[in-house]
Amino acid sequence: MTDSFAPLTIPLPQAPAALGLSRSAIYRAAAEGKIKLKKLGRSTLVDVPSVRAFLASLPDAKVRAA
Repeated sequence: MTDSFAPLTIPLPQAPAALGLSRSAIYRAAAEGKIKLKKLGRSTLVDVPSVRAFLASLPDAKVRAA
């Protein structure tokens, strides 16, 4: 998503590949109020700004030296 125009929402079926999260992780985060899902007719859309905020809130991974 490095385009000059980043989408504000992504359809749920494409969200796991686009966001690097599993479908169940998206639903879990939404159930906990950490990611917003929107409805447009029968379609479920993932709110990209809420995903960015959620990912930014996660702690950094600790990497051990080899």
